[in-house]
Amino acid sequence: MKSPDHPTSEGPARGAEPALDRRDLLRGALAGAGYLGLRALVTGLPVGFLLDPKTARADGMCAQMERAQSIILSMSAAGDALNCNVPGTYDLPAAFAPGTVNHPADPTMAPTRLTLGGQAWTAAAPWATLPQAALDRTVFFHHRTGTANHGELGRVFQLFGALRRGQWLPSYLSKSLRDCFGTIQPQPVTLGTEPLSYDGRYLPHLTPTGLKAVLTGPMGLPAKLQGLRDQTLDALHARFKQARAQTSAERAFLDRLSLSQSQLRTLIQQVSTDLAGITSDDAPNQVLAAVLVIKMNVAPIVTIHLPFSGDNHTDVAFKAEAAQHVSSLANLNTMLSVLKRYSLQDRVTFASLNVFGRTFDTSDGRGHNSSHAVSVLIGRNFKGAVVGGIVPGGKASSIDSATGAASDSGDLNAADSLAALAKTLGVGVGMTEAQVNDQITSGVVLKSVIA
Repeated sequence: MKSPDHPTSEGPARGAEPALDRRDLLRGALAGAGYLGLRALVTGLPVGFLLDPKTARADGMCAQMERAQSIILSMSAAGDALNCNVPGTYDLPAAFAPGTVNHPADPTMAPTRLTLGGQAWTAAAPWATLPQAALDRTVFFHHRTGTANHGELGRVFQLFGALRRGQWLPSYLSKSLRDCFGTIQPQPVTLGTEPLSYDGRYLPHLTPTGLKAVLTGPMGLPAKLQGLRDQTLDALHARFKQARAQTSAERAFLDRLSLSQSQLRTLIQQVSTDLAGITSDDAPNQVLAAVLVIKMNVAPIVTIHLPFSGDNHTDVAFKAEAAQHVSSLANLNTMLSVLKRYSLQDRVTFASLNVFGRTFDTSDGRGHNSSHAVSVLIGRNFKGAVVGGIVPGGKASSIDSATGAASDSGDLNAADSLAALAKTLGVGVGMTEAQVNDQITSGVVLKSVIA
């Protein structure tokens, strides 16, 4: 298997078009002559309908429209210690010798009880700050990436060959979900620092401050948004008036989805406030920008970076690990609140995927752990649960695929757990089991956590 620095059918290719072309195209769609993103935002209408109103009565290609979810994906090439402080790493049996599984002693990380799917678990205190409504749809998925190399995040996304044609998981999911939302582009939008490949080319970064600059511009945002709404709806109504007999479906679609003036005033205030709140390109600002990008129907997937320790080989008493857990859970709670403000709480799933996890058996820093990592999934189509767990040595356990429980005799081997995570995420965001099985050649869907 080639590393992501060498092209596969989905990896970055030599001679690829300059990233600036794609960045300029995205900026043009957001705030250029077309203003597609802003038009979708202020009218409440899908981009596809704005481009062609006949799509109101066209047969869609989305297999499960009612279950489709956009994704905010936190990814990290640092190999964060997210895996070390989640449910499934506390209350361990006697087979785990003292000192082999260590957690930060900082009071902010105190072991705390929380409830997932009606079952009590223990986790670091920051995880218990999630509202119960969010915990009810949160899955902590223990798995194994099989690498301890920072540079192999691309290979993790390729599922080490289990995803056909060398595709990268976020790009595969984004392309597959595009028909469900009719977004401006099928490519994910990358707001974090990690690179992402799509059809053989690295995607450019759209920074939060860059998004703010594009959308605010020299003209006042409220006036711009109000004018765009009026202009767009007037043009659509004029078009329908010219072809009255053929436009009943389109008119009904427009009347059902278009925002009222009162809704628009609220939206303008929200967008203006949130854009004004973007002051840098760090994690809190990435969260705000990610929600705005999805609200503007730009792409099915937006990537960010929420840190949970970084590369913490030397981290005395896990102080940095504790601080980053606290800040990232605060940002995750902010994301959930902003999604709710924009009525997106049932249309967006949060997911995390890191290149590897961290070791458990030290107290002043952690090493790379190729044998255990954890992904967090939060979304409407998931049930609160813990999938898998750890065995002595800090490795991912085998899994009983029927229940999701860690099991020495589980039929889902840890070697296939990464592919199982990918399949479960795919079905959880609206793809069919047949779709994911066709493209991901190992692992199974953990149906017990699908709502």
